[in-house]
Amino acid sequence: MSDLYIRVIPTDPEWQPTSEAAARAAKYIADLFAGPGDHVEVVEPVFHERITLIDGGEYMEDVFCPRCDAAIGLDWFWDLLIARNGGRRVGEPSIDDLGVTVPCCGAALTLPQLRFEAPVGFARFEVSAMNWTRRVWDLSDEELAAAGDILGHPVTQVHAHY
Repeated sequence: MSDLYIRVIPTDPEWQPTSEAAARAAKYIADLFAGPGDHVEVVEPVFHERITLIDGGEYMEDVFCPRCDAAIGLDWFWDLLIARNGGRRVGEPSIDDLGVTVPCCGAALTLPQLRFEAPVGFARFEVSAMNWTRRVWDLSDEELAAAGDILGHPVTQVHAHY
């Protein structure tokens, strides 16, 4: 069986809310799946000790340089994350250093600046909605703004399928 997620994350990879704000945001997001025919299995706030890759699972297809628009490739990206995790290949990759020099043009960038085929993110906090159905696929800009207001920081969303 596969799992489908919407992962709502702060736009600043280092930022974390209070536990109270996180609980209120999780309730708000859960309530977005309460319409006719809507469903969500579980919605929970997740705090990460370190900055963590919030990936798209099967939606991750390629990564591109925002400077020269070259395809860099997921192999390069995963090798970089594995190296920065001391060779660890299991679990969610955490990242202490977001700086990177891309192999295509040598530009010094940060990992969040890379362009991915499907959005990914880097965060120390997320609200994770698992196995959901909803009339519309994405959370709207207004729904994301409201979640950000509850948390006290702007947010974005990453869809994932595992």
